[in-house]
Amino acid sequence: MSKAYSEKEKQLARNEALKFAISTLTKNRFTSSIARKTYVRDIKNHFQSKGTVYDIEISSLLTEEEILRWESFYESIIRKKKPSDLRIAYLSGPNPENDIEILVENGILPENIWAFESDNKTYSNAIMSALESKFPFVKIYKGRIENYLKILSFKFDIIYLDFCSTIGSDKTISVVRDIFYYQKLETLGILITNFSLPNKANPANKEYREKLNLLSANYIYPKPFTERYTALGGGFRESAECHSIEQGEFFKIAKRNEETFYSQFITRLLYDLPSVIIPYQRLANNESLINLFFKNFKETSFDEDYYENLMSFPNDNSLIWSLSNFFIAKEGFEDFFSKFKRQLSIDKDEERLVNHLELVSYFMTERLQENVHSDKLEKIRKNWRATEKYIFCDVFMFRQLKDILVGQLTSPYYYNVDYTRRWTYKAKETEMFMDLITYDECRYIFDWMPTLDMFEEGVENWERQLSLRFAMDSISKQRRWYNEQFFSGTAVVDQWTEKFKAKELRRRRVIR
Repeated sequence: MSKAYSEKEKQLARNEALKFAISTLTKNRFTSSIARKTYVRDIKNHFQSKGTVYDIEISSLLTEEEILRWESFYESIIRKKKPSDLRIAYLSGPNPENDIEILVENGILPENIWAFESDNKTYSNAIMSALESKFPFVKIYKGRIENYLKILSFKFDIIYLDFCSTIGSDKTISVVRDIFYYQKLETLGILITNFSLPNKANPANKEYREKLNLLSANYIYPKPFTERYTALGGGFRESAECHSIEQGEFFKIAKRNEETFYSQFITRLLYDLPSVIIPYQRLANNESLINLFFKNFKETSFDEDYYENLMSFPNDNSLIWSLSNFFIAKEGFEDFFSKFKRQLSIDKDEERLVNHLELVSYFMTERLQENVHSDKLEKIRKNWRATEKYIFCDVFMFRQLKDILVGQLTSPYYYNVDYTRRWTYKAKETEMFMDLITYDECRYIFDWMPTLDMFEEGVENWERQLSLRFAMDSISKQRRWYNEQFFSGTAVVDQWTEKFKAKELRRRRVIR
């Protein structure tokens, strides 16, 4: 066994992560989805017992028959699974049996485990190691995992990417991008990643760490809410802009707390990538989808006033701002940043990435009304009377309709904050940052909706509207502090109400 794999800190983090992942997708399956199976029922019960007279009256329109129908539909998507039903993919390394032993001990069938290794020497060692172990029939494939993801016809329940390199390295985040672009994680699935941060005691790493810190700080700076700045994060706080912290001062704070900002950057990027960055690119790249929702999309050009507004309000345009408005303060950083953006792009084109995100954000905004929507979507907009819908907590705005209609066909994966776990430990002298994130395609929400052609009539049905809105509340509570710019304003119950609270990240656990 290699020394790297025998280190107790790594063993502990890996073992905890894999065990938690398996229990999440089996024993805790119906509570680890974004909307738990009882969510619609729970909200109605809450209004019936603690709501206003009007809450009680309106929620009474949602019948037991409709709730049972939604719960049955939910179960058809989030099907029960045993450990033996789960399919796993991971990066092999020289000793694949270490991961396999943990998986098999927890009920995973060896035949459902797929390992991938691109390095020739490591692959040969892995094959020999597996043949000499009690798992001689495990599947180990030679080559990069992303090449196989493009051709395999099935999805994985758990994908474990032990990169052992930084999030800014070539072909790390691009692997994550392809997992979600090709939809290779199950509708309820878990991604585990492991990124390194080079040892700061080594002078040779100083310049590279500074680039990573600059990347992390600028990505986090425009977010409407961040984690705490110290002690490896967790919780939430309002943005730097709200606290009147200028960008230069923010970078000084980040430099004093490199590990915390790197930790936040990893998690926030893993949250943004499948829920916004990839779906928006998928929409912009598909002419049929564009024409279904919008018009004049490709002909749209932005004047200087638009860009001035875009760059003047970071919190309102956080994703675009963080990918376009870098405070370049280090030689060589621009090239480093360009390589990073190419990994986020499904076209491997950094300019196309930013242009597409700008365009979709522009067309999705609530501010725009004239000459942007397709005839079908515009008809809904003109007839939509938000204040005539029963309000509950948030007003059911036309913008929310666009979010869910577009999401129905762009297949986002949403993160579950309650079922996110993070660790940090040292492998020899290198700091490692392991993230386990539970993702959910929320098809029990998106597929519960009518299509665009039938949406206006369908959503006017009170029972369908209530069941839809109650289920949508679950997404808003997961995204409230960490991706508030998108799918916001869909809360039905106040975010501080027990059982329906907006979810907060735990600080990253230190293993020493």
